[in-house]
Amino acid sequence: MQALRRTAATAARKGRTAVPRQQRRYAHDEHHHAHSEPVNESMGLGFWIPIGAIPVFSGLYWISQSDPNAPPIMTRLINKYTETTERYAERNALHVSMVEQAGNDRVLFMKTRPQEHVNMRFPEIMNQGSPYNVPAGQVNNMEKVIEKFKREAYEDNERKHQALADDNIKSEQPWERFPVAPGPAGRGVGAV
Repeated sequence: MQALRRTAATAARKGRTAVPRQQRRYAHDEHHHAHSEPVNESMGLGFWIPIGAIPVFSGLYWISQSDPNAPPIMTRLINKYTETTERYAERNALHVSMVEQAGNDRVLFMKTRPQEHVNMRFPEIMNQGSPYNVPAGQVNNMEKVIEKFKREAYEDNERKHQALADDNIKSEQPWERFPVAPGPAGRGVGAV
């Protein structure tokens, strides 16, 4: 049944003949018998810009020729908006002085010696570490460092012993109250 229906549909499609259609025409003869009305056109910018430029340029020429000793107007405009050689010379001199100062500062910082020593509270920390697998030349001799700190500690102890002998130990001096400045009405500022 299905095959018969398909065959009938195919036969019906082939039975129709294609009729060529005529293309639609938009031009109608009955509307083109009259001519269009004339349009009033203005002159436009293409005419008025050259006409207006003539008095503008003649005025500029008259202004430029007003002083016979002055350079032409274009030269004056160019000189007005370009930098003069004097300004370039001033700028270059300032730049050279800045570079010289930077060079002097660099030489000063490169020639100064860094601080030779750092005060350490625990100089033995420099010797802390594993004694195994140390490359040659990596272990520094710390005898001078230890000697220096021992000398400073000895000098500090001598100063403390001298203060003890002179009875000039700061912590054992009698406590002095801060001096009371006289305030308003004769009372001290710190008085209660």
